[in-house]
Amino acid sequence: MSDTKRLLAGVVLLIVISSAFVAILFYLDSNPVRLDVSFIPENVNTSPGEIGWFLVEIDSPTVITDYDVVIQTNASIDTDYRYWFQTPLLEVFLYPNSSHIDMCIEVEVVFTWGELVAHDSAFLHVLNWTFEGLTEVLEKQDVFIDYLKSTHPEFGINETTSWTPIHNGAGILIVGHYLFKSAQWEMELAWHVMIAPHDWVQVYLRPRGEIQPSWAGNIESWSTDNQTIVEIDPPTEIYRPM
Repeated sequence: MSDTKRLLAGVVLLIVISSAFVAILFYLDSNPVRLDVSFIPENVNTSPGEIGWFLVEIDSPTVITDYDVVIQTNASIDTDYRYWFQTPLLEVFLYPNSSHIDMCIEVEVVFTWGELVAHDSAFLHVLNWTFEGLTEVLEKQDVFIDYLKSTHPEFGINETTSWTPIHNGAGILIVGHYLFKSAQWEMELAWHVMIAPHDWVQVYLRPRGEIQPSWAGNIESWSTDNQTIVEIDPPTEIYRPM
């Protein structure tokens, strides 16, 4: 190969390498690695002795397994969290007691991944509110558990499933709400505080590693229809009293 051809080939190669380098820089500049966190929802009502249960959606370009979480509040209160890296999703729990009545507790999550830091805040409103009808609520839940055991065994829900009951209706009068937390599921049970035939009961299920509910069922009238469950479209978001 002549010197002229070698020089020309070198120039072409240099142009190609330079163009590729510029393209990479442009891509990185146009598509920076981002990290965002967002509370779902941003306000929740609860009462002493219950659990404020928030979701925190994490927007990242990849699965995050090496991370750090800091939960900060403007009041002394017990907190906890569960991280689901497949989504990724963070569940944040606050545990108010009687000393928190009438308080608005701000909770901030600081999520760190390498050099990236993202944070968001939400508010837990602790109302002076009590509910004493858990026995009746458990009767309603049992009907749905029996149905899920026989109709959807793939969910792994049956009479041996351990649930933590959480009153989920502080400040709400017409429709009652209760949350149930198992190792893998969020179950939200709602019932219309009316006489037949308007006393419906509904349940949704959310796999705890997901943002949205994935299953829902309805009993048209608790006191008149022999507790027949009809599957319905699940809601697009979780329910929390606000």
